[in-house]
Amino acid sequence: MSVVVISTGGTIASTKDSGGGASPELTGEDLIASVPGLSDDIELTTDDFSNIPSPQFSISQMYRLSELVAEYDRDDTVDGIVVTQGTDTLEEVAYFLDLCYDGETPVVFTGAMRNPSLASPDGPANLLTAIRTVTSDGARGRGVLVAFNDQVHAAKLVTKTHSMRLDTFQSPELGPLAVHDEETIRWRASVDPTPTIDVDPETLTNEVAALTVTAEMPPSQMPEPGDFEAVVLATTGSGHIPPGIIPPLEALAREDLPLVATTRCPEGRLARSTYDYRGSEQTLLDLGCYFSERNLQKTRIATVVALAGRSVETVFDRPAGE
Repeated sequence: MSVVVISTGGTIASTKDSGGGASPELTGEDLIASVPGLSDDIELTTDDFSNIPSPQFSISQMYRLSELVAEYDRDDTVDGIVVTQGTDTLEEVAYFLDLCYDGETPVVFTGAMRNPSLASPDGPANLLTAIRTVTSDGARGRGVLVAFNDQVHAAKLVTKTHSMRLDTFQSPELGPLAVHDEETIRWRASVDPTPTIDVDPETLTNEVAALTVTAEMPPSQMPEPGDFEAVVLATTGSGHIPPGIIPPLEALAREDLPLVATTRCPEGRLARSTYDYRGSEQTLLDLGCYFSERNLQKTRIATVVALAGRSVETVFDRPAGE
């Protein structure tokens, strides 16, 4: 089987510089050379897409990466695609591809929490899991995947839950799709595939505000009409906001600016009809907010892609207010 490893940088590709800190320097070939236990039956090639820390990854780079993955998908000699990525924005980049990629070739993202200069670096084990996942019979038809710490997750569900621990990537509520036991990927479950969005790259924009709602959040933190193309809110609880930010939200709604709401809770979804006080989910409905089931960072990515695909109405649910 043939697997392409696309390296983009991040901790997995980092080494200590003269100042003692780590920065991305290793190539895809370097990463493969560090992995023990690779089968001789797998032919590995590399593509050094970039070598940067993941917080520097831009929306346009995400789109170019999706185009590169689609190009490899059209190559009949390629059986699987692995992308190595920095963990800070891995879930966002992987989800961007999940929204834009409709190919048949399995795609798995992975990375590392410990760079190769530290004790027990996890990059080689994670890369091994990713390679075995894309060559597994159960990988097809599951969308873009993320392999970390001997587990395989759906890109649409996984999130980074801890700033430093090796088991940081988790899928709240539903859990992983598969586990890596010895040399076998054992599949447990499946999720509904993410609908693919046809994006116009000329209209891709990063001008989507993402705000976490907090107690008595001041109205001054809200954007003015015309500042952004859309606003995403991580509300408290099941869709609740302090009354002070309702007037600026009403001003945004009057300008037909897309307002997309999700919950700031790690698990659960927005309510539709439990409360009706001012600032409850009923207020979100009255404002015409779109409802998302993803976390704040993924909801922003979905909004960016939906705007460029003129498909906000199909990507998100928009329950009607009274």
